[in-house]
Parts: sequence; C-alpha cells; structure tokens
Amino acid sequence: MKKKCNLFLSAKRLLLSKTLYHLCVKVYHPRGTDNGAKISLQLLFCSQGKVSLKLPCFFLTLGQNEKEEGECSMPLIAQSCLDAIKRHVSIADVVAPYVQLRPAGRYLKGLSPFSHEKTPSFFIDPQRNTFKCFSSGYAGDSFRFLELKEQLSFSESVEWICERFHIPLEYESHAQTSRVQKTVSLKKQLLAVYEQAAAFFQQYFWVENETAKQVRAYWQETRHFQLETAQTFGIGFAPIDGSLYPFLLQKGFSRDCLAQSGLFYTTKSLHVSLMPRFQGRLMIPIADVQGRTIAFSGRQLPFLAVSNDPTHESKYVNSPETPLFVKGHELFHLSQARQCLGKNDVFYLVEGQLDVMRCWECGLKTAVAPQGTGLTEEQLKILKRYDAPIIGLFDGDEAGCKAGIRLMTLGIPLEIPLRYFLLEPEEDPDTALLQNPQRATEIAAHALSPIDFLIQAFRRNGCDPETIQRHTLQTLFSILSNCTSAVLRFELMQQCAQAFHLPPSALEADWKRFQRNTGSHWANQPETVPSPNPAPSLEEQMLRFWLCVPQWSQVIVEQISFDWLDPSCVAGRLLMRMLDEFRENGKEALENRERWRLSPEEENCWCQCLANPPPSENERESLTLLLQQFYRRFLKKRISELDKTILNHSLEDIEVLQQRQKERLQYKQALAHVATAICLPKSL
Repeated sequence: MKKKCNLFLSAKRLLLSKTLYHLCVKVYHPRGTDNGAKISLQLLFCSQGKVSLKLPCFFLTLGQNEKEEGECSMPLIAQSCLDAIKRHVSIADVVAPYVQLRPAGRYLKGLSPFSHEKTPSFFIDPQRNTFKCFSSGYAGDSFRFLELKEQLSFSESVEWICERFHIPLEYESHAQTSRVQKTVSLKKQLLAVYEQAAAFFQQYFWVENETAKQVRAYWQETRHFQLETAQTFGIGFAPIDGSLYPFLLQKGFSRDCLAQSGLFYTTKSLHVSLMPRFQGRLMIPIADVQGRTIAFSGRQLPFLAVSNDPTHESKYVNSPETPLFVKGHELFHLSQARQCLGKNDVFYLVEGQLDVMRCWECGLKTAVAPQGTGLTEEQLKILKRYDAPIIGLFDGDEAGCKAGIRLMTLGIPLEIPLRYFLLEPEEDPDTALLQNPQRATEIAAHALSPIDFLIQAFRRNGCDPETIQRHTLQTLFSILSNCTSAVLRFELMQQCAQAFHLPPSALEADWKRFQRNTGSHWANQPETVPSPNPAPSLEEQMLRFWLCVPQWSQVIVEQISFDWLDPSCVAGRLLMRMLDEFRENGKEALENRERWRLSPEEENCWCQCLANPPPSENERESLTLLLQQFYRRFLKKRISELDKTILNHSLEDIEVLQQRQKERLQYKQALAHVATAICLPKSL
C-alpha cells in the first residue's frame, strides 16, 4: 500500500493558520480491483506550520523528507526478546505486586487494580498469559497490563519486564547502540539514578570512618534500632561533601536527568553544579510496590549541621514528586509487607517510617505508612486489592485520633474492614513498642471497632457523655452518607445503637432526618448493575481470530478483501493495516506490536481481542462462517447501493441503467451461492 499511495504534504510551504480543510481521496487497494475506498482526510494546519491528519494511517505515508528536524525513529524491540518474555515470564508474576490472586478453576482472580469494586472481577488466564478485567473493560497481555497500570509505552513495559526478570533486552539489528541510548525512557533513567543513589547512601552508612560510626551509633543507641533492620530497609547516610552529583555524572547520567530526579535543587545556570537536596541526613529509601527505590526521606541528625543547606533545621526532608513518585499514591514498606501477608493477616497502618521499622522488629511484618502526606483514598484502594483488614495504629495524641477518623472516613465507603488500637496520649508506635515489645502480640486481639474508637477519641477530648454521643452520631452519619453498602450501613448503625443503648428505630429516624437536611441520597439508591457487553462486530471477531489463531493468517489474507471491511470502526482499520502489512512484509510484521504505533483506542481494541479468543471447537468451521458473514454483508451493501442508484437514475441514459441492473443481478446471484464461494481447505 505504501508503494501505491505515498502522499507527501509539506506544511512548511503553507501559510495557513488554524484552518480545517477536508480532502476526499480515492485509494485503490493493491489487489487491483476497480472498487476503491473513499476516505475523508481532515487537515489541520496550525500557525507553526505543522500538520495534523485525521485518517487511518494505512492510507497515508508521510515522506521521510518531511520529518521534524532532529527527529530520531524509535528502535524496535527484537522479536527474539519478545519471544523470550512470552516463554519465561508468567503474567501472574507481573500482576502479583498489584493484585492478591486466588485460584478460580483454570483461572486466577482478584479485585480489579483499575477500579474500586466489591467482588473480584479481574481474571488471569495463565495458559494464554492474558488478563481480563470485567469492571473496567481492560484486557490484554503482560505488556498491556503495565501500560495501563504504570502509564508506560509498549517499549517501556518490555524494558520493565526484562529488568525485573533478568531477560536480555535486545533491539533489531539495524538499531545502533547510540540510538538505543537516546530512546531509553525517562522513567527507566530515573529508576537507574535512584538505584545508584541508594547504593551510594548505603555505602556511606557502612563505611569505616568517624562520621559513619556516629551515624550508626545514633541508629543503635539513640533510636535503638538493630543494624539488621538498617540492612533490611536499606538505610543510608547522605554526606555533606556534595559528592553525589559527580558520582552520578560519572555513572553516565545527564545533568537534565539529574535535575528531574528530585535529588538536587536546580539552578538556572547550566555551568553550576546541582545542589544536593539531602546533606548530613539519615537516608530512608522509599520503594514502589515492586521494591524499586523511587524516592528518599532524609531525617535530621542532631550531631551534624550543614551551613549551606537551606533545610538544615527541618526534621525531615522528603523527595518532591517526580515522574516516578507521587506521594498520595505510595505506601512505605508495601513491597515487603505484601509478601509477608498470610491468609488471616492484617495490615497495620501507622503514621511514620520509623513506626513501620519498630513494628517490623517486634514481629508486625505487615505494617505500612503513608508518604509525607495525609492518608489518601488512592492509598487505601491499593491496600484493598490485597483483601485484608486494616488495623489503625496511630499516635495517641489528638493528631493521631484525627488520622484514625480520616481512615474511617475513607475506608468505610470502600468497605474495608477496619479496627483500631488506641495508644496512650503520650505514646506513638515507635516508643510504645520500644518500651514493651510484647504489646505487639496484643494489638490484633484488643483492637477496637470503628464505633468504639470514635467514642474513646471524643472521650479523650474531655467531652461529656451527651456531647460524645452527639459527635459520634454526626461523624458516623457523615461517613455513612458516602457508603453505598446497605449491609455495612445497617451493621454500623446496630453497633452504634448498642454502644449508646439506643433503640434502633430512634437511630434510624435520626439518620433519615440527617439525610433530609444534607440532601444525602445514597441510602435509597439501588446499586448499579453494569450493562452486558455488546456483541462483537465482524471486524472484532476476525481480529480475535487473526491474533489468537495466527496459523490461519495466510488463509485469511487470501480470502478476505478490503471491500468487505468497515473502516469506520477501530477493528476494521486495524484489519486493513494488518492485511496491507502482511502482504508486503509477511507474518513476522504482525508479531511485534511496537512497530504499529497504535493510538490508545487501537491499543485497547488490539488487547481486548487478544484476551478474548474465538471458540476453539472447530477453527476451520468458525473461520468459514465468519468469512461468509463478511462476504454476505458486502454483497447486501452493494445491492442496497445499486437499488438507490437505480431508483434515482435518469431514464435518459438507458444503457447505464441496464448496466446497473445487470450488476445488481450478479450480486443477487452471488448472495445465493455464498456458502460455495467461501470454502476453506480441510488442512493448513
């Protein structure tokens, strides 16, 4: 197709500004038939002289001489690399950090990592290495999962899997090493930066010099932590000599990359070294759910003062948000805690990183903490995927009580089972467990229900019994107004009625009055039932067949025609591209999705079809029926078009009219013999 339709447009020669033009072009497919396909091209020329084309890309190929100046084509991942991933990496291992999977027949199932849901609708097929999420509609392979979950491109997801599972990353032979280096994603570069920075800080923590000895003494004698804990959590020390910047430059990282890492304060001058953000601090690495370092938290060391550090008086200095790190989306220690989570275990939610480490030393291996900000709904959704209760273990002061109420406010609408262990007002988990490590065994057994926690929290503020009841009911009603579960709402109302010795009917009356006053409507709304998925189009069925049963590719190419396909749908446009690519470059061109440069809509369609294979009882029969449906639809469409032409045709040109009637008769005869016209070989 590229050889027969190669349209060159030079936007630089056009001095148009923000004007929309429509161009109708008749393009003939390479089979040489008389039937062309008319398409509408929308050309949008902006003031900078760039051109935007709204059309299926198989109809148009821009000339190489029209590329942006300095543009460099992306090197393609080698097919051998993709094959190695498919052979050695299970999608279950890729998904495991995000979803708690349980067997369900031949499948594995869990709560959706893409949306909030009550019952598991996320399924993995280990045999085909695909996933299907019925709540969000997403589906695909391991690469697609990472594209959606980590916001990666296809090549970045391949890089991620290769790095995680120790598979050599290979590019096609024509891609030179220098070009590969230029196209490495920013996220991958930043991950490498943080990996080197973590090793750098840890080296300075364990080195044998006076400063490092003071740091280790502070860790052991002042904070009373074990050195084994420092090794487990990767604790480090940021020196005050500014040596991190030259160290990372020597490792091959660019100044621009380091400026975006969050490890340095940026300066306007390109000739001035970047100033380290962390100097003379105890360094606590923050890892993502896969265990990769993505940020740091630096704690002030009282025996060190840094004169040129603008934040030297701050107790903690945390990494800013970067392309790797969003504070409200990460939980400290989750990568290790999820691996320690047993069938009947719980998550312990604490406020600080040192609280997590103290819990770890005392046997509470599943403790996690928010990252430098208040608890967020996104963090609780992450914990909900592991289908485990949460015990709030917060400081005993007023701030800790507020943190507990926030957990309740966000967690109850998500239907997460919650309990609380209330410490004394002067205690926090670090000091409480340091003084009495045996208390760790009592936490789960003596944890309070949300209602009892509210009552105790308001009682600590010195409220009288009447005020405690009023505040508890107001807080509970406010939380329940966002809860869609009638069962959970009933249970909490019953607990509240028992706690205050109130008749349930009186509490129900107060709840209805609260609804009227606040306009809440959740309690009377039925839960929405998702509508069933529409039946797949012929194009989607054919795309499923081609992707999932590739051995029939040659037969499909020989039988199907461009005229049979509908270019107005995504699957139809993809099929046209596949037909064209197959005829020019063979089967191998279809196996590497990276080369297609798919739009998000096309990407989703491709992966949906890949994860929904056609019925496998009789492949030959299924494909025959599908091709017959395509041919029958095409014939009916042509007959309908000829009917309209004949009806509106002038009687003056009787010869043309007779020719149209003859064509209509031929199509009618073909329609009666579709079954004999489409007949596939009995064997490949």
